[in-house]
Amino acid sequence: MNTRIASALILAAVLSVSSSTTSFASSKSDSPIGYPVNTVTASSNGDIKIVRGMSRGDVSWAMKYKSHEELSPDVWVFSGFHANLDQANDQECGTLVITFANDRVVNLQLVNKPAVSAIAANLRVGSPAKNIASR
Repeated sequence: MNTRIASALILAAVLSVSSSTTSFASSKSDSPIGYPVNTVTASSNGDIKIVRGMSRGDVSWAMKYKSHEELSPDVWVFSGFHANLDQANDQECGTLVITFANDRVVNLQLVNKPAVSAIAANLRVGSPAKNIASR
């Protein structure tokens, strides 16, 4: 597994842990928060379900009417989602991050905007978090 994917997965684990803790020092929109999801329904193209193990081509087909940003070739970001979890919606986690490895979905998570920024920073070449993950 390349270091960028490893870094994204490490950050996903950190975000999962941070989502279960309460922070009194910052507001809900200041801290990176993410929730792992098992299935996402792409309603823009016939209610196709996005799941782990799905091919990159199938994800592209299912999400073809949704614009996305590629943080890296293996990390795609889509906005405008809602979770079946009130806490995630309350914390403004409406951005879907899909991580691929070997052209297959390995991780799905709903995150807020600060989490997208943290993931993007983590994927940048020379990022301290990336260097730590590669050790």
